[in-house]
Amino acid sequence: MTTLPLAGPPASAPVACPLCGFEYVPGGDSCREHGCPIALGGCATRHCPRCGYTMPDEEKSLGARLVRRLFRPRAAHAAGTLAELRAGSFGVVETIEGDPALQARLTSQGLAPGVVIHVLQRVPTFVIEVGETTIALEKRVAEAIRLAPGGRPEGVRGGRIPPRSGEPA
Repeated sequence: MTTLPLAGPPASAPVACPLCGFEYVPGGDSCREHGCPIALGGCATRHCPRCGYTMPDEEKSLGARLVRRLFRPRAAHAAGTLAELRAGSFGVVETIEGDPALQARLTSQGLAPGVVIHVLQRVPTFVIEVGETTIALEKRVAEAIRLAPGGRPEGVRGGRIPPRSGEPA
């Protein structure tokens, strides 16, 4: 017994309209019924037959995929030191390695364990923001600043992380 392939393209899976919740098969009879001139498969948008909401079809539209990729939520940083953090990123200082004089100088400028930092630039030198203070650092100093895993805490713009409930300030 032999099987023959199905005639025509395979049916696509139904999608739900994000506006009204109606489930339909895009590009099928619903497009032809509403008089879509490009209902034969060249359309890069999806149109809900119930409410008329139009949205890009990310499988067919390169532009929609690009926008989705640019504006997707970013994962927490995986940087171990300040020198590995990208410009525009946030991090929380875990420790400062190096000689005691370097640690004392950075601490006097507000850079201490538990402080949220914002990297403003990396080239030609590292420029970071700690609260309302902007500090320029050499690469060797940036490599001595270890970051806590996880990145920027929620709701904190800069400065020291607020203590947890029950901890002394």
